[in-house]
Amino acid sequence: MLKATQQMTRAHNTQLVMRTIHSNGPISRADVARATELTPPTISEVVYELIESGLVEEIGFAPSSGGRRAMLLRLVDGARQLIGVDLSRRDFRGALANLRGQISHRIELPLGERDGEAALGLVYELVEALIPAASKPLLGIGIGAPGLVDSSNGILRQSVNLNWRYIPFRSLLEDRYGLPVYMANDCQLAALAAYTYQNHRENPMPLVVINVGWGVGAGIVLHGELMHGDPVGAGEIGHVVVVEGGPLCACGNHGCLETIASTRAIVARAQAILDANPESSLRQFAQDSRRLTLEAILAGFEAGNEDVRRVVREAGRALGIAASYLVGVLGSCKIMIGGSGDLLGQFLLDAMQEELVKRTLPALARATELGIVETSSDMVILGASAMVLQHELGVL
Repeated sequence: MLKATQQMTRAHNTQLVMRTIHSNGPISRADVARATELTPPTISEVVYELIESGLVEEIGFAPSSGGRRAMLLRLVDGARQLIGVDLSRRDFRGALANLRGQISHRIELPLGERDGEAALGLVYELVEALIPAASKPLLGIGIGAPGLVDSSNGILRQSVNLNWRYIPFRSLLEDRYGLPVYMANDCQLAALAAYTYQNHRENPMPLVVINVGWGVGAGIVLHGELMHGDPVGAGEIGHVVVVEGGPLCACGNHGCLETIASTRAIVARAQAILDANPESSLRQFAQDSRRLTLEAILAGFEAGNEDVRRVVREAGRALGIAASYLVGVLGSCKIMIGGSGDLLGQFLLDAMQEELVKRTLPALARATELGIVETSSDMVILGASAMVLQHELGVL
């Protein structure tokens, strides 16, 4: 155990006051003192410094309750900006956000066929387009990336689809731009964004967000803390084998969850049905029968096409198998499906529930909540921004 230095105590007190004003403002100094159990002189000193830095402002007196009226404080939402970067899509995306996660500027750059060093160069290009667009001082850069991410050191250990191995993002970007850099797996950040911005804080159960997209992954929030693994790998369910001897996965194994339940796999399996049976009713939804698109699959699903629904049902069952593993480890929890999976709705959840009931204790299956989370195109960016706020200001 290490003895706290005066500087550490001061930083802790500042974060405590900032968090209280962020969560409860407008609020008086006296109420901040009661909430934090810090002394009034300490509150006055910290608040003075926060006002001087532009992070907090006085907005007028509270209504009179018979005594001296208290001056109210609130966070200045636009005092700083953060850069959030999402590397999980075929278009690399970045945005500027304020201290409340409100986005003011977005940039998308197509990845195309780039990977390795070329893909890393696109990350630099994205950040270098965002920095001059900032209208307020930048607090830091948050990055969400697919694969195994060592968040404590800011290192991407492996990303199969991008052909990245051991990329020290934090040191590369901090040396290049002189800003603090934080990094996590994209699915973990989507879970952090859902927890932070979509009212999941009140539920005491672990929150799991399974993101179904080009790949499949999960983020887990337990007791308000994002699970990263030790040091990596928490929520990396896309490469859990759910079908013995199944399709070959990019990771080298066969039958991984990604080969059954990702949007890429769903499209490929539907394409195989159409190729084997050119007279399939799937044909009416495809502009080009040689290349089905996700949009065609969704159109067929909405129309009740049985070929599409069979593929989606298989994806749901595979997700149910993975969910049973999560429940076996975490106990009953709240499991939310996001990404493109949210477009498949209750039909997908019913297939998951059916498989979950088969594979877990009935009491745990009944207590586990399945649902759909709204994972907009900004979710990873919002999670990346929240991560910066946590580390730099301690407000979430």
